[in-house]
Amino acid sequence: MHRIAKSILLLLFPFSAVVAANSLPSDLRLIQMVPPESQVIASMLSPKPGAEPGSLLLITGNNKIDLEDFFAVTGADASRRIHQVVLVAAAAGDGALSEHSLLVSGHFNRDAIYRFTESGDARTESYRGQDVLIVPPLVRERSRFKQLRWLAILNSDIAIFGTQESVRRELDRLIAKSRPDPSLMERLSRLGRNDETWCLLPTPSGGGIIASVLDKLDPRLAAVASEGGSMQYGVHFGRRVEITASSNIAAREGSNSETGQSAAHSRPAHHLLADPLGSGDDGTNAVVKVTRRRYDEWLHEFSKGNLIIGELPR
Repeated sequence: MHRIAKSILLLLFPFSAVVAANSLPSDLRLIQMVPPESQVIASMLSPKPGAEPGSLLLITGNNKIDLEDFFAVTGADASRRIHQVVLVAAAAGDGALSEHSLLVSGHFNRDAIYRFTESGDARTESYRGQDVLIVPPLVRERSRFKQLRWLAILNSDIAIFGTQESVRRELDRLIAKSRPDPSLMERLSRLGRNDETWCLLPTPSGGGIIASVLDKLDPRLAAVASEGGSMQYGVHFGRRVEITASSNIAAREGSNSETGQSAAHSRPAHHLLADPLGSGDDGTNAVVKVTRRRYDEWLHEFSKGNLIIGELPR
């Protein structure tokens, strides 16, 4: 838990940097590929024409690298359009969030991307009938990032990029026509229907950094993060910015009346982190509306601090 908490970073994403398509609802084709064992899941839609909202995403450093590298690797595609990005992180055998990927819907010229990427160190292999590019670390990051990643582009409108194990799981779910994970859908149902950005998080990070960040915008949001279980929040950009947040207290440690063990010890770690919602566990909920000016001031305050700032490359 502690290692995972330390992996979560606060990242500010200006949506104006996305190659925009008209804003549409979340793409269920992406949601169906998210493995049930995922611990951190974040998503953003491209903005409506003329809109330039920013949002605070809570993801991992590896997700940030994937995002930057995906735009670099697909940069030769002049026709590239982005509708939605879903960032996923999961624990490996050592408990660290070292499995990671991104799922993207939009439009992609697979031939142009593969041709450009293969001109470097990448090579093409086949997995279950799908062409997959094996992408080594980019030159700019080899001193700090060592993982090989897979890139798969499917039917010109879906792209998957991430660690080999993550992409394999996601392709397996797509090929099997798996339905979206029910616990994931239930958590998403707690968010606003029109949210352009959302995050699903495990137990709050050590030191209460999530609660501290949200408290500066509204104490009601901090109360959700302090509940003790995992949480989810979404952001909708209208005339006012609306943030919907809720916690899942099923993940909080509690007494097991039959065994005398705590709930944390009676369930495997991946269960606590994935946190399927238990019946009757309502947790804390909050819906907060603030002016765009107040929201922008809040984001600007953190952009001047020690948080890691990222943006979607053009």
